[in-house]
This record gives sequence, structure tokens and C-alpha cells, in this order.
Amino acid sequence: MRDTLAFSLFSVLNSKEIPRFAKFLKSGYFNRRTDVLNLLYFFIDESKNEFEQLTRENAWSRLFPDQPYDRVQFNYTINFFCERLEQFLACEELLADPFQNHLLRCRAFRRRGLLTHFDTNARALARDHAAAPHRNAGWWLFEYQLQNEIFARQAMQRRGGGANLVQTTEALANFFLLENMRWSATATAQASLSRATQAPVPLAAEAIRIAAETPATGNPALALVHAGLQALANPDDESYFTRLKLLLRQHVNLFPPAEARDLYMAAINFAIRRHNRGDRTFTREAFDLYREAFDKGVLSENGQLPQYTFINILNLAQLLGEHAWSRTFLEEGRTLLPPAERENTYRYGLAGYHFRRSEYEPVLSLLREVDFSDVFIQLDARKMLLRSYYELGEWPALASLLDSFKAFLRRHKALGYHRDSYLNLLKFTQKLMKTIGKRPAARKRLAAQIQAAEAVAEREWLVGKC
Repeated sequence: MRDTLAFSLFSVLNSKEIPRFAKFLKSGYFNRRTDVLNLLYFFIDESKNEFEQLTRENAWSRLFPDQPYDRVQFNYTINFFCERLEQFLACEELLADPFQNHLLRCRAFRRRGLLTHFDTNARALARDHAAAPHRNAGWWLFEYQLQNEIFARQAMQRRGGGANLVQTTEALANFFLLENMRWSATATAQASLSRATQAPVPLAAEAIRIAAETPATGNPALALVHAGLQALANPDDESYFTRLKLLLRQHVNLFPPAEARDLYMAAINFAIRRHNRGDRTFTREAFDLYREAFDKGVLSENGQLPQYTFINILNLAQLLGEHAWSRTFLEEGRTLLPPAERENTYRYGLAGYHFRRSEYEPVLSLLREVDFSDVFIQLDARKMLLRSYYELGEWPALASLLDSFKAFLRRHKALGYHRDSYLNLLKFTQKLMKTIGKRPAARKRLAAQIQAAEAVAEREWLVGKC
């Protein structure tokens, strides 16, 4: 039964939702089939024994103890169970959103002609919604839905429609502008990462023009999203980065945590790209932005710190020589990591800590114990191995790594500028190995080549070895 949709849906329920779903199934309004309720009890009992006896036959004997197994009838029960559970999840979502719940009540009042009741509730809902702290696209979408209901209600008694036409269309326009800008930023970021042709976003050019012409004082949320998009689209223009930082610190609280995280990441990615080009002033910028976002609590997802965010913060801290801070963060921050990734990520972070302190032997032993599917972490691990082998004079191991690293990059052609940066690292490392024992002039010429290259991972280290 593990391959059934019913089991998959049951598996996502947490300890608080399971008894709530049982109450849901006991309600005659939602369910009148005892076999569906008993199937839930079967799942609950089996969960206590780690589902060791989870078979269709065992479930059938629990639901219909006096009847021979009937595959068709059992599938009917499974289907009814899935329908009820899907409906329960939808109800949970509605109950978790008090604004949407209240709006649907207002709509019901309007459609049934309870206009006085509608007016009282709509006024209260409008007041509560206006007091909400955010002004993101989601806020404006709800505002449009609410104003649309008010317009429809007024049209029932007012010739020519409601009197709130301006409020309704303004909400619609702001929702469209903010959401269009968000998707334009997403398309820009994806194209930058993979160097693929940027996916077209309909009406994006017009939305960007309007956002550029709108004063920040008139719509600070729109100004902030526009600044994030421009920073992503113009990685060579520091003025966009400066404006984005300013607006972030003034208005990021207008967005819920997930969207605030995306805006911070736009600024961080600008700084990281400049850091990767060798501009070390942006190393500090990236680190400070990460710490600022972390302190605001916007970097977490579902109460946990994503693995790649944890690693990026550590790497930047160590690059800046913040070794004491990074070790404290490594030990204390590991509890914030998802449990399935915690120890693996901790060992990788500890390898990075020793690496930045030029303690290369522990790096080799720690990296042997980690295994990541994330391509960027694999890149960084290989980079640390490359430098460690070089510093320890492990030439055969280094030569083998260069070959396997090059094959790895050939397989991952969608890495964008990262791929070029690491290919140059391999090329110049091979040249560096050939200059060992040669005259200083040869190393000087190599250093000039490294400095002139557009994108080189570990540029400073390579030049320092020349």
C-alpha cells in the first residue's frame, strides 16, 4: 500500500492534523462512509509499528472483516479516502487564511442579499486588511478581490456600478506590476545562471517602465522590487546595488519573509558575482547582507536554515578572516539545519573552516566523508581538494582531480559563468604546475594572464602562487 495515493497523502499529515482529520471524517456533512474512517484508523495503528503490516489485504480485513478481499471495492474506498483527505487539506488552508475566509463569507452574504450584514463585515475586513504590515503583490491581490466584492454589492443599488472604481483598478494595477516584476526577476536570474535565452514575461517592458517612473515615496514596495530586478539585470552597475541596499533597509518589512529573502538574495547575488570577479570589497558586502537577513529571520524556510545558505555564510566569513565567528556559527547554527542534512553539512563546513586556516590534512579526511547532490557544493568541495593537494604537494592526486574535475564541468553545461570560472581555474592550475622550478619571469607572465582573464575561480590564490 505504500505505492497508493492514500498512503502518500496520509504521510504528509502531522501529529496535530491527524486527529483533526478524524473529526472531519466523523462529521456527517463531509463524510458518511465508515470504511473511510476505519481506513484512517488502520493507517494510524500501522504508523505505531512503522507500517510493518501495511498491505491491502490487512487493510481490507480491518475494514470488511467478514468479506473476501475485493480489489474493486477496496479501490473505491481508497478513492473516497483520497477525496476526503484532499478536501480536508483545502479546508485547512482556508482556515489558516482568516482574510480569505472572511472574504468568502462576505461574498456569500452579497449573493444571498444580506446587504446590511455584508456592509458591516466588509468594513471590518477592509479595516483589518489595511492594518496588515505587508504591501506585496499578495496584499494587493486580496485588496482587489475585496474592492471587487464591494463594487458588485454597490452595483446592486447604484446605477452605473460601484463608487470604488478607482480603488479597485488601483489594486489590480499594483498587483500586476509587483507580480510581473517578480517574475521578470525570476526569468533574469534563471537566464544569468544557465546562460539560456531569457524566458519572455508578457508586458514586462511596460511594467518596468511604469515602475521606473513611479517615485519610491508613492509605492515603496514597487520601488524595492524594481531595484532588485535592475540589480539582477545589470551586474556591472553599482548604482542599482546601492539603491537596492538603501530600499531594502527602509522597506523590506513591506514583504513577507519568503519574498524578503528573495530581495536580499538579489543584492547578495550581485555582490557574489562581483566577488567572483575578484572585487573583494563585495565579499564584505555579501557577508554583511547575509548576516543582516539572518538577523531579520528571513533566511529560514519552514523554521530551518537551507543548507546552501548555511554554507555560503560560513564560506564568506572564513574568506574575510572571521574564523572565530564562523566556528561559533558552525557549532551553534548546525541545529538550524534540516536533520537529514545536518551532519553531512557540518562536516563540509568544518572542512571549509580548516581549509581557510591552511590546515589541509583535515580537509582531505573530512571531505572523504561527505556526499552532496548539489552541484555548487560539489564545485566548492573539488576546489578545496584542488588547493589542498597543491599545498601538500600531492601531485598524482592533483593530476587525477584535474581530469575528473574537467569531466564534471563538461557534463554540467548549464552552469553559466560558474563553468567558465572553474574551467579557467583548472587551466591555470595546470600551467602553474608546469612553472614549478622555472624562472620567476615565467611565473610573472602567468600571473598577468590570470589577472587578464574575465572569470577565474580562486584568482587571488593562483596569482599568489605565481
